[in-house]
Amino acid sequence: MEIFCMYHEMQSIVYSTLNFERMYTVLREMKFIDDNVSIDSADVVKPPKTKKEQLVSNVPTPEDIAEQEKIFMPPDHLARRAIAFGSPGRTALDPDELKMLVNDAFRGEKYFIVVGKDEKNTRGLSARVRQWRRMRRAGINVEKGVSLDYYLDPQEQCYIVLHESANNLDILKSALALVIFRRKLVALDATMRQQKTSVDDPPPPFRTRDCQEILRETRIEASKVFPHLLRELTKKGWRPPLRSLLGRVSARADWKIQPVREKKHQPAS
Repeated sequence: MEIFCMYHEMQSIVYSTLNFERMYTVLREMKFIDDNVSIDSADVVKPPKTKKEQLVSNVPTPEDIAEQEKIFMPPDHLARRAIAFGSPGRTALDPDELKMLVNDAFRGEKYFIVVGKDEKNTRGLSARVRQWRRMRRAGINVEKGVSLDYYLDPQEQCYIVLHESANNLDILKSALALVIFRRKLVALDATMRQQKTSVDDPPPPFRTRDCQEILRETRIEASKVFPHLLRELTKKGWRPPLRSLLGRVSARADWKIQPVREKKHQPAS
């Protein structure tokens, strides 16, 4: 009984300061308003006629997040920092892919998103259980010898690499980009699976080189939405974190941040 009362006392505490788990939940729960921002998701809603400048809506308040924040259980798998952030070596990123990310897709940013299967860490029992559950939901008999790699969650095949000088705003912006990109990757994965005739011929794991266009789109969309997100967070009562959102994070990298190319306006003919 005492533990039950302590649980409800802790659940009644409302934190208005963001940590990474709360931040990711806010980004996952909010909706994007369609203002020429082509985010491929069912969570895109049409803009109200009187608020065309607003690009996000339904941003949860600290009270909303407090009701669903886990106390004893670990955070959702995709909201874990170890899944969302990593080093370039996790997917054996090749030099051409790295050059494209730094000099093109995420030029001028203090982060970039890498796409690929985790080649550095052995997938344990929990990963196999998640894949097994996806197979069950799809109605596939797991005893038929179907490869578990066919049901690898595409959202687990991408993560953020932070620059060593990235601050809290860069982390928040990178997490926004990750949420946008994960939605796009899920849509791309569904399209590729529809083109396959058999589970014995699964689509290959995604690689960074295969997703160059949607990576560019993600960076552009995140940059456009980000100022609106900051205003909405303030309106909803969120305060900026006093320390780093990630605490001590060793998985950072150093690269020369290239200046953003200015678009040249063509003279009117």
